[in-house]
Amino acid sequence: MSDKPAYRKTESKDIREELKKYRDLFENAPVGIFQSTLDGRLLNVNPAHARLFGYDSPQEFFQAVKNQIQGAYVRPEQRKILVDMVLKQNCLLNFENQFIRKDGSTFTANLHVRVVRNDDGSVRYLEGFIEDITERKNMEAALRESEARYRSIFENTGTGSIIIEEDMTISLANAEFTKLVGYSKEEIENRMKWPVLIAQDDVEKMKQYHLERRKRGGKAPNKYEFKVIDKNGNTRYIFLTIDMIAGTKRSVSSLMDITSLKQAEASLRQRESQLSAVIEAFEGFIYICSRDHRIEFMNKSLSEYTGSYAVGDLCHKIIYGLKKPCPWCADPLVFEGKTLRTEFKSPKDGKWYYAVNSPIFNADNSVLKKQVMIIDINERKLTEEALKEREEYLRKENIRLRSNIKDRYRFGNIVGKSPAMQEVYELILRAAASDANVIVYGESGTGKELAARAIHDMSDRSKNEFVPVNCGAIPENLLESEFFGYRKGAFTGANTDKHGYLDLADHGTLFLDELGEISLAIQVKLLRAIEGGGFTPIGGKGVKKPNVRIIAATNRDLQELVKRGAMREDFFYRIHIIPIYLPPLRERKEDIPLLVEHFLERYGDEKKLPPVTGKIAETMRNYDWPGNVRELQNTLHRYVTLNKLDFMMRLSEKPLKIQDKSESEPAENIQLLHSAAADFEKKYILRALEENQWHRTKAASLLGINRKTLFKKMKYYGLI
Repeated sequence: MSDKPAYRKTESKDIREELKKYRDLFENAPVGIFQSTLDGRLLNVNPAHARLFGYDSPQEFFQAVKNQIQGAYVRPEQRKILVDMVLKQNCLLNFENQFIRKDGSTFTANLHVRVVRNDDGSVRYLEGFIEDITERKNMEAALRESEARYRSIFENTGTGSIIIEEDMTISLANAEFTKLVGYSKEEIENRMKWPVLIAQDDVEKMKQYHLERRKRGGKAPNKYEFKVIDKNGNTRYIFLTIDMIAGTKRSVSSLMDITSLKQAEASLRQRESQLSAVIEAFEGFIYICSRDHRIEFMNKSLSEYTGSYAVGDLCHKIIYGLKKPCPWCADPLVFEGKTLRTEFKSPKDGKWYYAVNSPIFNADNSVLKKQVMIIDINERKLTEEALKEREEYLRKENIRLRSNIKDRYRFGNIVGKSPAMQEVYELILRAAASDANVIVYGESGTGKELAARAIHDMSDRSKNEFVPVNCGAIPENLLESEFFGYRKGAFTGANTDKHGYLDLADHGTLFLDELGEISLAIQVKLLRAIEGGGFTPIGGKGVKKPNVRIIAATNRDLQELVKRGAMREDFFYRIHIIPIYLPPLRERKEDIPLLVEHFLERYGDEKKLPPVTGKIAETMRNYDWPGNVRELQNTLHRYVTLNKLDFMMRLSEKPLKIQDKSESEPAENIQLLHSAAADFEKKYILRALEENQWHRTKAASLLGINRKTLFKKMKYYGLI
């Protein structure tokens, strides 16, 4: 009797502990738990259940719903069916349903219901668990939507797309891929290995890429080109983009058919090769430049002409040597879309060119570049210019010949009708009709300056200045300032600006007498000036480029000077374009009577002139006149002034003295001392000049006098 109460006490305690555990589980369970009768009346709910419906506690839940909750889980007609199923099958019944919270919002929950029976097997109540699956349902819907969206993208991407398994089986292919290879989905998906479709020479490469891509740190490219063989055996060029699917060893590939592009590239390369051959064979120049005049392309001929492939350089700088765009540049109109043609003379080489400027259009029909084709037309232009010059020359010569044909015993201030002088007149006419430089050769006193003036007076420059310069009379240290001028303050004594001979002769004629006396240094500067390079006055900054015609004169052999290095060869050929040789008076003595008549008219009144007897005329014809026309002029001047014929002769010869009354009176046998000394001095100076080829500096040194004194004596004795 004593053990029985103890056993019951222990059993009761265990039951109470089990009930406490169950109560704790019921109260603290994270899911909603409810108990109800078979007819749906709720008996008990846990706090999680109350919170699921938006209530703070089971008590608030029951107070709010009371008996209205009956039928809330399922409709009455469904409940009977469900209860019958639970009772009949004696199992846990799962189903989904929607519920309404306190705030009116709807949620989806999963219900798990079982039957709790008494010891006799009768139904005690129904017990269920309610789990909110709204978020899961939303995720499932989103996944289904996402799957549908990605499936649509996969099918409608516009390029062939496939998924390749680890064993290179194609597990999925879209419609574009099937069109690309000519096989159906059924023939491809999970049946076909990827290498089957690849061209034989690309298979090993693709297999290697496949293995590399699945290695950790593999370096296979994810974009490349290869060839595919379609069902009909045609080769298709493919551009592939491939990547691994995260977390798998499967890869997804996008394939673009570039067969037409590759064919177009091949055709384009062929055309480019043909065009390149044409461009390189083109003898002229071709270049392309942008709006800002920068070269983007030039052909081989132009590259050789410029000395470099000058991409990026300014076209006017590298091709034409200009600091700003060319005056003939047609850019404004070309970049409006017009093609223009022009002829121009390049400042770089002085040659004539024909240029075609064409716009290069963009896809939007705008113009950002131009192409220029240039052809050398220098020979044609020179021919045209020569024809024009010849025509103009003939026209002017015809006018001059007609105006002078009746007066050919004299030409301007030049007197003579001898054949030698007629040839000189012809050359003067021809020289006057052109604008080329002239060199007049002749001994001192032959009238070289008169010939130069005649050329100027009959030329198109006659309205402008004729500037004579005696090169032998200018000291060496003054030559540069005399020819080129100077600016105020250039040196001590330069108080004002001074124009040089080149300035004064601009658009006129510069006559350089005694050309052989010019130093080499001045020759260089003169050559640059007359060739268009211009000059800068002493102390000046700007370059002047005068338009000057040179007529030079000399009594020396310039070719001999060139040989001896006393004259630059390039300077000689620049001056020696039209040579005119004036004969000495001894070679045209038939002109002496005309010259005598001409000078006597200038020097005196006809009534007061002494007579020129036959003896005087004979003496003049027999004399060699070393001083030429100038000596004759000076002799006649003295004859008119002193009534005495006094000219250079041998000392043994007697001078001829003319009496006022009669020529029969005897002449004096002895010259005056002054005259004899002058004759001797003249002969001595002449001999010194001839021995030194008329080089004044050397002759002056030999005679023991300075150059300036020699020049004065030469002028006095008619030796210039």
